[in-house]
Amino acid sequence: MRFLKGNKIFDGRQYLPEGSVLVVDSQNKLKEIVAITSIQNDKVEAFEGIVTPGFVNAHCHLELSHLKGKIQKHTGIPGFGKQIILQRMSGITKEKIHENAIAADEEMWKNGIVAVGDISNADDSFKTKQNSRIKYHTFVEILGLNPSNEKIMFDLSLPFLKLLQSLGLAGSLAPHAPYSTSLQLIERIANFDKENNLPLSIHNQETKEETKFFLGQPNGFRDLYDFLKADISWFKAPVCSSLKSYINSFNDQKTMLVHNTFSTKEDIEMAVNKNCFFCFCPNANLYIENKLPDYSLFKEHTNNLCLGTDSLASNEGLDLIDEANVVLKNSNSFSLETILQMITFNNASALNLENEFGSLIPGKNTGLNLVNFSDNQLQLIKKII
Repeated sequence: MRFLKGNKIFDGRQYLPEGSVLVVDSQNKLKEIVAITSIQNDKVEAFEGIVTPGFVNAHCHLELSHLKGKIQKHTGIPGFGKQIILQRMSGITKEKIHENAIAADEEMWKNGIVAVGDISNADDSFKTKQNSRIKYHTFVEILGLNPSNEKIMFDLSLPFLKLLQSLGLAGSLAPHAPYSTSLQLIERIANFDKENNLPLSIHNQETKEETKFFLGQPNGFRDLYDFLKADISWFKAPVCSSLKSYINSFNDQKTMLVHNTFSTKEDIEMAVNKNCFFCFCPNANLYIENKLPDYSLFKEHTNNLCLGTDSLASNEGLDLIDEANVVLKNSNSFSLETILQMITFNNASALNLENEFGSLIPGKNTGLNLVNFSDNQLQLIKKII
């Protein structure tokens, strides 16, 4: 049995009372939380810093880990998408993808991450996830802007979800983004996840080109679809924000909107009323668009905020502390407690993992990290468990 305390202990949502001690058994499971007065002083392991649950990465693309350093920065999403497509056509082997996914998985583990919400377009990362110490919830991503292909694209995704389940891995279906997935397909996916009590995820308002696309203005996605030789002459812009065009497809289920770089106050209020979480990936936003969300618009919705790393195609590393520090450096909208909640409990809740990770749960090994906070920046000192 171990008895652990820090200068402070953050339980995923708030600090525990001063003098709290975590009692951890030989299996690294939390047995109970007790007062230090009930434990002999020489038995207590005292750490300098803040003890937190293991971190939860709300959004990642493990299968793109082999693209680190290969994608040009600041191209915007249409240009980024074109580069990803060209890289996928370059003949990279599955062995190389697997090798890089293993390295990325290990990097996240060393950075204190114990659970991840991960996007998959194929089964390239499944073996890594099956053998990982990290708990993954995989969003099997579906694209298909043409409504006439709705059923075909949906049916093509189901074997991947069934394969995940056969490997003992958790997963959902997820539309990629409103500019690449028809309203009808978004509705079908949302209904499927709702019926199966699965969380939902969608890339949302990551680029101003998305807003232009939905307002019927000249935009970069026209060029991207020309590059793909995809005829979208049939597309009629709804002349509203992209989020407004599809928000009613959700059935009040847990839905994670990822990026939200160009979301407005009106968009945010609509989403909150639909039980949505907002996931920020600040380093990826800077890498691709060189733009961050207006975090002040979200400061009233602290229980709905998450942080993710996105992929190594759009980031230098997979480190939630680094993501948190970008937010802290560029905004004073959030307290330290809110930032810690954004890398622990909120993320676990968005992924339907709140009964396993993200907080200090008796009977569970949710991981324990030790962090320091000084000069308005966080530092991971060590993984305790």
